[in-house]
Amino acid sequence: RHARPHRAATMEALAQAITTLPPDAVDRQRLMQCLGNAERNVNVQKNKEASKWVMQVGASLHKLGGEALPLAERVFQHAVFLAKQLDDGAPEYMQCEFDGNNTELGDAFTWLGATESALGKNVEAENHYRAAAKAVEERGCVEFGDKLLHQAIFFRNRKMKRQYDLVITRWENKVLVAGGVGVDGNKEAHDGREGDVALLNATCSLLQEKSMGLAHLGAMTTDTDESDEQTKEAAALRGQTLAAELRAGRLAECAMRLEAHPLRPAGSMPLEAVYDLAASTYDRLKNKRLCIVNISKSLAATAGAKRFAGLAPMGEMKRMVEGDDASVWHAKLVGKWGGPGEGGADSPAELPASASDEEKKAHAKKMEDAELLKTKLPQVMFATLNHVFKVGDVWKMRGGKADMKPVMEHADVVGKSCYALGQQMFAAEAWKECQRPLRAAAALLMHNPYQQGAACHYLACAYFHENNSKFGGSSEKLAQFAAGAFQSAAAARLSLGPKHPKAIKDAIGSLLFLGRVLSEMKDFVNAERVHVQALEIARDALGDKAEETKQCLQSLVGLKHRIKAAAANGASAPPSGVETDRGRS
Repeated sequence: RHARPHRAATMEALAQAITTLPPDAVDRQRLMQCLGNAERNVNVQKNKEASKWVMQVGASLHKLGGEALPLAERVFQHAVFLAKQLDDGAPEYMQCEFDGNNTELGDAFTWLGATESALGKNVEAENHYRAAAKAVEERGCVEFGDKLLHQAIFFRNRKMKRQYDLVITRWENKVLVAGGVGVDGNKEAHDGREGDVALLNATCSLLQEKSMGLAHLGAMTTDTDESDEQTKEAAALRGQTLAAELRAGRLAECAMRLEAHPLRPAGSMPLEAVYDLAASTYDRLKNKRLCIVNISKSLAATAGAKRFAGLAPMGEMKRMVEGDDASVWHAKLVGKWGGPGEGGADSPAELPASASDEEKKAHAKKMEDAELLKTKLPQVMFATLNHVFKVGDVWKMRGGKADMKPVMEHADVVGKSCYALGQQMFAAEAWKECQRPLRAAAALLMHNPYQQGAACHYLACAYFHENNSKFGGSSEKLAQFAAGAFQSAAAARLSLGPKHPKAIKDAIGSLLFLGRVLSEMKDFVNAERVHVQALEIARDALGDKAEETKQCLQSLVGLKHRIKAAAANGASAPPSGVETDRGRS
């Protein structure tokens, strides 16, 4: 009762401070309305609801940043004060009911810690992040994990490894206890076990943060001697490798089990995002093979999640095969921070010399199977990819236009995933293997002519390189396929018109490549026609002084020299024209 005048005065002071903000920087009227709603809730003793309205004000000021941060700090301090109060005039002894079970207080402390961190008040931020976790420690593992996540990020960004390790270990223990499994695997009472959805959600968040911690393993090394730089680099490389393996392994397994659950909540971690993270990590490690494997899995997960062309999510198909056990949480998913695969000592790659031959063979077989498991696609994903690629197999090569509608539902997102996979395979010089995903991308992206042009150009280059590397340039069929793809790439890019100079430049490049292929096919008439067309486009759209115009002139001069040389050698008559492919078996 005595606190009400103090609360009113605080509200009035905050309102006065908000009026000093520039009117174009923040919606002052909305902030005043939020404060008014908070005050009305205080007057009817709904303090926790009032705290939510005050946090909305603070969130807007925090987002504004800069000079508004000190005011945001004051706002969140008041939100903390309100969240601590009891509602409806409850007696003070009821306060014990909210110790460790106060969601509003946890949110207010989290916002306050984030604002203090932005202001450079690290000690205060650390204390308030801890208070946020304490405010919800008796609630479910998902809410508690969310508060520990903020602590973990705070310590990770400041390279405070000891504190970070303690937070992750505490998080692990909370998830295990929530799953009815005590620390170190001791069984506890199952009466309080939380549901599989909550446990899988909490484990996904935990594993994702673990992978981030492993990726920063080198940066969080406490020894800062310059002489130890080599050790730090080795730790960073090992950390990135462990992070990639964790994402592609247990995190993907956990996300798939969550996808398989019929009661999975909206906004849960998408399976395709997990594989994308693993692929990007392997890409940084220059492990092209595993990068391609995880992009392939991401494509399959994307097509399944979108139910593209009658497909189903990978998790649902896993449940169809394995039954309900495919969506059940297991304690082994959590792992152990600081153990094997999570920053601790790894299992030996080789057994000691004293081991028997049978033990060595069994160990070698185990290691071989583990490596094979990393690169092998599950049967359901292999079938899904084949289903997607069939769209390109039956497609007739042609350029798209900007005003076209997508050829089918979710064609854009699946087409872009196909393009990413084909591009990575092309970079790995897998000329034949990259052709199906690139054809599928070109077929699905006809409504996006710029990207479809890029897919057709990569596809044409793949045909060209396969012809040269495998057949020494003697395959007329592959040469015609390459010419048709270059022609479609140029047509798609030119459809965007002269207002897109980058598309014009790329189209000129495709035309010059087309001219080269035609000249190697001894079709000099069409090769010269294509070169002249490219030169005219370059002059009209870019001008005579453009670099592309000069390249067209040089290429045309070189072509004329090759024509004279071919005539002197008595070259045979050129083929009648260029054919386009309609799919390859």
